[in-house]
Amino acid sequence: MESIPLLRDMIILLGISLPISIFLARIGLPTIVGFLVTGVIIGPHGFALVKETSTVEMLAQIGIVLLLFTIGLEFSVRSMLKIKKEVILGGALQVAFTVFSVLLFLRWAGTSVPQAIVLGFIVSLSSSAIVLKFLTDRGEVNSSHGNLSVGILLFQDISVVLMVMVTQAFGEGSAVTGISIANKLVMAIAAISLIVLAVGYFVPKLFHEVVRLRNREVFILTIVFVCLGTAWATSLSGLSLALGAFIAGLAISESEYSNQIVAEILPFRDTFSSLFFISIGMLLEFRYLAAHLPQVFLFAASILFVKALVLIAVAVIFLRYPLRLSIIVGLNLAQIGEFSFILIKMGQGSGLFSYDLYQTVLAVSILTMAAAPFIFPWSGSAASFAGRYFSERVPAAGAEAVKTHLSHHVIIVGYGLNGQNLARVLKETGIGHLVMDMNSDRVKRAKKDGHPAYFGDSSYPAVLKKMGIEKAKMIVLGITDAVATRRTVKSARELNPAITIIVRTHYIEEVEELYKLGADEVIPEEFETSVEIFARVLKDYRIPGNIIQNQIDLVRGEGYAMFRNPSLSGERLARLTSILETSVMDTYLVEKGCGAEGKTLEELDIRRRTGGAAVLAVIRKSKAHTNPGGDFRIDAGDMLVILGSHAELNGAMKILRESLPEGPEGQEEVKEKE
Repeated sequence: MESIPLLRDMIILLGISLPISIFLARIGLPTIVGFLVTGVIIGPHGFALVKETSTVEMLAQIGIVLLLFTIGLEFSVRSMLKIKKEVILGGALQVAFTVFSVLLFLRWAGTSVPQAIVLGFIVSLSSSAIVLKFLTDRGEVNSSHGNLSVGILLFQDISVVLMVMVTQAFGEGSAVTGISIANKLVMAIAAISLIVLAVGYFVPKLFHEVVRLRNREVFILTIVFVCLGTAWATSLSGLSLALGAFIAGLAISESEYSNQIVAEILPFRDTFSSLFFISIGMLLEFRYLAAHLPQVFLFAASILFVKALVLIAVAVIFLRYPLRLSIIVGLNLAQIGEFSFILIKMGQGSGLFSYDLYQTVLAVSILTMAAAPFIFPWSGSAASFAGRYFSERVPAAGAEAVKTHLSHHVIIVGYGLNGQNLARVLKETGIGHLVMDMNSDRVKRAKKDGHPAYFGDSSYPAVLKKMGIEKAKMIVLGITDAVATRRTVKSARELNPAITIIVRTHYIEEVEELYKLGADEVIPEEFETSVEIFARVLKDYRIPGNIIQNQIDLVRGEGYAMFRNPSLSGERLARLTSILETSVMDTYLVEKGCGAEGKTLEELDIRRRTGGAAVLAVIRKSKAHTNPGGDFRIDAGDMLVILGSHAELNGAMKILRESLPEGPEGQEEVKEKE
């Protein structure tokens, strides 16, 4: 009987990881934690269920190659320039200060310089997979703290390339000096440049020819060949496989094929990268962790604290972010990231780390990642508490000192798409307004567009006072920060009980709480999207415009009432249905060539043919002829006012359009009749 050991191991691996991952996903934890736990259970230091550990590690390396390849593909210079301050300044300072802090402490503790630098690299990186998942789930990717988090993560991902090269140089065995590192970097840059030029020149031509074949299988094979081939060529020059994969992705990231390549490679990447995290868990010796548990917990807590402190200091001092948002970013990025495991394995493989140090660093890294899902949910509350405690100091760093002299004005919080459209309309209509935003680039854009704009955090009462909240008529919140939105609503209502508060929110479940805090109108994007969808569906079916608008008004009125009181009974829902079925009114403009032109109302016989619709009036040359008789003759340009149910009005419109002028619309109507 044929036996394939690797197949058996893969079945065990998947069979254990699936239920663990499903369980963790149900309680809100990322699947990465499930993969790490699976590795600990099935690894040689656990129950030793997997025999072919070397083969699993080899497949895991392919996962890292594919992971870095997709990062290179998704890396865009254009997107980086949009948040260049967060990426370049925020990311560079965070990595530099974290590495320097770890280096100082470890040198004081007697650790060698190479070990201290590599450990600094390991600690400085955060988990893109965990942070981006939580930001996406909460709809905060485009928020102020989301932009800063993404910018820092992007710089960290780029700096991994340099960290890998430096770690390789330390692991050579010969004396490592500044000159030797510089020589290595020069040689690496030269090799990278040659590979980039070759890949950038040949790969687009290759894909151009492959795409012309219109063969998906060949396209996928070409993707895998380019990825693995470039990684292998890079390894021949003494660099890492992962670096080569990143270069391959980067070389074709701006091509017209990049989006489709990402879509095709994602299933392979996710499958193989999960093996990487499982293989990391297999390396952890559970007995060592149990024996050194207090020490490991102390190191993990220290790293979380120091890293968060560095991030907060960088955001507040250098980027001038308010303390509240800086604390959120600091707590969210405090964990050690997945790319750190690459450096850990490199350090162990090159002899930089002893067995004890290797197991300690591995255990600490896994614990910080496991702690991240628990830290993330309460980061906003912790930041709000700290913000209130230091409320007197924060406005100086988070708002401009000038106080507005406007009155009876509109305060627009957030200069995103909604804020831009509102500000433009208010400017054109001459209504006084000002803009607030936590993004300095958006503030500059608002000023460039001709609006009074200020940098500041609206969640602080002192900042709202400077914006003239006591004299304002209305405040409109269009930000994605749920915590800041709730605090702003509460503060605005306390400072000005008469002010009108309009809030945009992502999710329906937030509506009731915002109303309780004092909002006058809460517009959930989910609900408005559903309204827009059914309106377009009805429009495509040629339902009269007033019927569509009437249904929109009724659904909005009843719908928002339901959101404010979710415990509505079935009887009230039935009442909503009956309302939609009641009679409504519509108007119809008789155009030249229309079927109604030249006919009398008796000839049209709308009431009998529709089952009840009635023409209440005919407006001709701005004069209304009410209750017209059956002998009233319809002329082009007349406006008919018709009363009836939705179905009756729909039938009346069909009668009035029975004879259409020549053209696409007329031909389409004839086809429908046939």
